[in-house]
Amino acid sequence: MQFVEPSIFGVRSARLSFVSPTSPVRITLFPMVHIGEAEFYASTYDDAGSHDVVFLEGVNSPITYRITRSYRWLVGSRAMAGLIVQPRFPTGRTDNRIVRSDLTATEFEAEWRRVPLWLRAVVYVLAPLVGLRRRWLYSKEKLAKDMRCEDQPTLSELMALDPETGALTQVILHARDERLLEHLRAELDGAQSTPITFAIVYGAAHMRAVVRELTSSRDFFVCASDWRSILSLA
Repeated sequence: MQFVEPSIFGVRSARLSFVSPTSPVRITLFPMVHIGEAEFYASTYDDAGSHDVVFLEGVNSPITYRITRSYRWLVGSRAMAGLIVQPRFPTGRTDNRIVRSDLTATEFEAEWRRVPLWLRAVVYVLAPLVGLRRRWLYSKEKLAKDMRCEDQPTLSELMALDPETGALTQVILHARDERLLEHLRAELDGAQSTPITFAIVYGAAHMRAVVRELTSSRDFFVCASDWRSILSLA
């Protein structure tokens, strides 16, 4: 199952709808990326905002601000004209409920302290350097290739697994996956007989855990899918 698909024409994100014969909930997944065209975010947020419940990611911590320099500094270069950093989801609607289903800043920082000190130092140093390198040397084509994400890890991801860096993956991905699933399970278990719609607006890599939960631990299945353009290379 593809979440984000690059091609010679651009990059597109899947919109996946799940239903279950035993639940009144219809769940739509919106796999997100950090950088794209403004129209992608506007249309995605408008669509997600039409759902009854919206699950949102986001860790408001100085640590995440430092780490995200690796991609935030990419935007603004001539090569990336027309692209923006993912904006915040507009939460002013009165006809839906927002679930902040990510780690709090305190929780994230506690997880971060479990990362070896040397690795934290490396991340702090490399994040801005990577951001500058991408700003000077990246093209949209290169950015597009790096955005690919599917429900199964790629060979390169599997080969990159390392016990020494596992703590970093734990704080950035797995701990946040588990917190999202905690919120999702609670909402699903509390759903009554009235039909209700959920929107999960999260980074594409987090969708792997969501799909496993829905299809393996519960009896949800994909009932509809379509694509939304993230950026064009035409």
